[in-house]
Amino acid sequence: MAGLLIGGPWAIVLALIVGTGLGHYFDEQHAAPPDFPEIFSDFPVTFEPPPKQAPLSQGPGEFPIVQAPDEDPLDRDITALFVDVARADGDMRREEVREVRRYFEEVLHADAHTVQAVRRHLKDFLSHPASLDAPAALASCLDSLPSGERLRLLDALYEMALADGPLQRSEREALKRVAEGLDVPDAKVQALAEQHLGDATAHYQTLGLPPDATDAEVKSAYRKLAARFHPDKASHLAPRAAEQAARRFQAVRDAYEEIRRLRGL
Repeated sequence: MAGLLIGGPWAIVLALIVGTGLGHYFDEQHAAPPDFPEIFSDFPVTFEPPPKQAPLSQGPGEFPIVQAPDEDPLDRDITALFVDVARADGDMRREEVREVRRYFEEVLHADAHTVQAVRRHLKDFLSHPASLDAPAALASCLDSLPSGERLRLLDALYEMALADGPLQRSEREALKRVAEGLDVPDAKVQALAEQHLGDATAHYQTLGLPPDATDAEVKSAYRKLAARFHPDKASHLAPRAAEQAARRFQAVRDAYEEIRRLRGL
């Protein structure tokens, strides 16, 4: 409209560009947060506490005023850790949200008010990623949870990470970061990983490595052994020796593929 009033084709084009930019900025600033209907379809929506307000007086014969219980900040910090690990391999999915709900309902035996608070925390973190402060959440959980509860939380995080498929490298690194932040002993972390992923000790032994070998060491050991026992290099050997080399090559390859699967390489 301003371009038309000013007149001239360039004034119209310029006003159109400026108007489009301002409109886009306004939409971004005032857009409602996404509702995430699909991933939250398994979450109950039976209770939404009203916003906090000043206490009201109660007159004779009036219904009692029921105030929603105060939310525990620790629940928000725990939820932040779930979101941090879930987003390590991309967007949070319905299966992962279901595991968050299961942890609060079945492990912590949370009431309906707490479960709904967790739902709001999840939506807030997913709508506003910048509000998630994983280091602060880790520090809070370390200070507030006893060692046994921290281990149970890490166990639940493993469950959630595996809910949408094999563990990816980014998820493994996120879980390692959480385990270190929660000060979970290495032996218990290893036992927990074996419980969820299986014992890969024999596969590491095939490559001549300890279970705590780095990804680079695993790849290097595989390349060396694969080159050493490759069938092409054993073709000039006697039939028995060539067969043994072929079996050894296959064992090395199988071990590496299993370690890759477990580590998400």
